[in-house]
Formats: sequence, structure tokens, C-alpha cells
Amino acid sequence: MDRLSPSPLPMFNTIPAGKNPEIILMGKNPIQNISITSAVGDVAAVSSESTTVTDFNDAYDIAKFPYSFLLDKRAPIQQIDFTGDKSIKGIRVTYRKRDHTTVSVVHGKKPPEGSPCLKLTDAEIITLVAGNAGMTCDGPVKAILQLKFCSLNKDTSEIKTSPVFGNPSRDPPLFYAAGPVMAFMGKSTPEYLLSLALVMADGPVDEAGL
Repeated sequence: MDRLSPSPLPMFNTIPAGKNPEIILMGKNPIQNISITSAVGDVAAVSSESTTVTDFNDAYDIAKFPYSFLLDKRAPIQQIDFTGDKSIKGIRVTYRKRDHTTVSVVHGKKPPEGSPCLKLTDAEIITLVAGNAGMTCDGPVKAILQLKFCSLNKDTSEIKTSPVFGNPSRDPPLFYAAGPVMAFMGKSTPEYLLSLALVMADGPVDEAGL
């Protein structure tokens, strides 16, 4: 089986017209070398009369990058809840903010209470994401079928591997990406997580944003 790795990570450093790059990237909460992976899944999906497709970008909508970076850079993700067994029908991502509060956002079908989840401590960061994308079993929909994660505890150097979320089958092509995960991007409908891209830092992020 071929292993499909993302294309080289393009720099995610667009500066809005009229804004000072030094203020945006080197202000009170600096972060350098933010990049995004290639998207996997149905990257061409658009809304139709029967289905609404939503494009999401948590780096922009939640972290407010490139204007700032409101998330805790050392451990931006607290928890990810999942729903769906034949595919990833939806995720709820709970982000840590730098003011010690949290904010949650749902992409796709809302996971019910008690759903399978990935929990991370305030010393842990996701360092690798792997999964499968392809046609779902319950309809002609191209979507994210499976996700699995590795995380690093920065205090103890312990590496953890998560269970498989979604479809346990490995038949569709595998995708993976390595690097500290800051946030998620992609496309979703009310019933499916159609595509996914990862917003990453090119190296471990410390308190200074380096």
C-alpha cells in the first residue's frame, strides 16, 4: 500500500494589506514558521441544493492568526471528540487559549456526550497525525474515514499513540503528517468531515514562540 505524505509545507504567513508584519508576527504573542499541510479528502467539495459545505480554518477563526495567535502555543489542543464508526462524521476540537480559558468548535456532525476522544494535558502536543480518506460505506461521499495521533509530553518526553478513531479498515490510501499541530482546517457538511489540513509549527514551540 502506498503511503501518501503531504507535499512540502508552504509558509502560512499572509500579511493583510496595510498591516505591519512586525506587529503581526512579532507582537505580544509571537509565533514563527506557521505552515499548512496539503488537504486530504474531498478538497473540491462545494455546496449544492441538498448539502451545505462549510470551509473552516481554526487558525484564523479561533487563533486569529496572522493578526495574533490567541492559543496556548505550547499545548494548543486540549481535547478532540469524534463521532462515526464507518467514517469520521464529525469532530469537536477544544482549544486552550493563552488566557487559560478554552474554546470548542464542531466540524461536521456534533459528537454526542461520551463519544470517543483524545485528551491531552497542558504539557502535551500532537506531533503526528495519520489516517485514511476515501469513499464512505454508507453513501457515495468522499470523506475522512480514520484518524490516529501521536503526542509528545514536553515535560517527560513521553510519546503516546492514540487509538484509531473512525473506520479501523486500512484499505483506502493512508495519509500522514508530522510536526507540532497548532490547529485544523478543512471542509465539512452537517453529516461528514469531508477534508482536513493541519496548521503546524515547523518545530517545537516554546513560551517565546520559537
